[in-house]
Amino acid sequence: MRHLVSAVRRPLTQGLLGLTLLATLGLSSAGASATASPTPAAAPECDDSTISTARAMRGTPGGEDFNSVTAAEARSMDADLQRQIDRLIASGKLTKQGDLKSQTTVTIRTYVHIITKKNGKGGVTDQQVAQQMDVINAGYAGSTADEAAPSPFRFEVVGIDRTRNDAWYDWNLTPDFTDEDVEAKEAKRALHQGGYADLNVYIAGLGSGLLGYATFPGGELALDGLVILNESMPGGSAAPYNLGDTATHEIGHWLGLFHTFEGGCSEPGDHVSDTPAQLDGDNIFFCNEADDTCPKAGLDPVHNFMSYGDDFCLDRFTEGQNRRQVATWLGQRAGR
Repeated sequence: MRHLVSAVRRPLTQGLLGLTLLATLGLSSAGASATASPTPAAAPECDDSTISTARAMRGTPGGEDFNSVTAAEARSMDADLQRQIDRLIASGKLTKQGDLKSQTTVTIRTYVHIITKKNGKGGVTDQQVAQQMDVINAGYAGSTADEAAPSPFRFEVVGIDRTRNDAWYDWNLTPDFTDEDVEAKEAKRALHQGGYADLNVYIAGLGSGLLGYATFPGGELALDGLVILNESMPGGSAAPYNLGDTATHEIGHWLGLFHTFEGGCSEPGDHVSDTPAQLDGDNIFFCNEADDTCPKAGLDPVHNFMSYGDDFCLDRFTEGQNRRQVATWLGQRAGR
């Protein structure tokens, strides 16, 4: 099984479906919650669906994202998601009718793990955690822009713990950014709580110079969740990446979304039909609303949470992205 670190969001050096089916899917009941107990699904095969992805800062080598999944990996993940959707349709838990916006709120239990240096430095306050959750919930509610599509997801903190550990604080990835180092895995396995339907958020110093990264569904449970740089949270010092949007971006990966520039101008891009194609180059780090880097119709989605712009620029998910997240939640998280 491969555990590739998912969506890295910008190093601090400065920077499935084609939705034809998903666009018609709706929940067959009033909604779902993280504490619900759907019929367990068979464990997914050990394959590339465990990949995670990260958010990196402006200034990465060559400008382009260095950690997107490959086309083959994206196809493998979509195939697994399609199998789960077919299972849900066959069991009656998902239908080809219904309006996503009409569904009851899905509340995801969230465990926050704050790692500081041994002397206590580098931590974040409970107030910052609360502000971070407000940012996440506003983004998922669709209240951050007129063009933002609301989703049913809301996130509720059910536990906060603090750990003093120098080795864990300087959280690192392997030199090629494809995996977590020994200390990172050790920390996760010691602190993780809940199941695949529960969100674990690890806040540390990120010695590797990243803003954050997350795991896609399907990997080892104890390594599941998202990691964010402490200074990327509201009030942190990582401007212009300190408004809290790294966490929103990483949760998108945790719920199955790719970067908007996945595959560049090549089909099927990010596997969501209502996000225009976006070239994977230095352009992804900027908020140029006039950018139209691919022949496919539509300007670049520079304001999308799954792009790499500064925090002030990111303010929306699309309806297609929300439907994919719902399908991922039902098929690969709440259903496991």
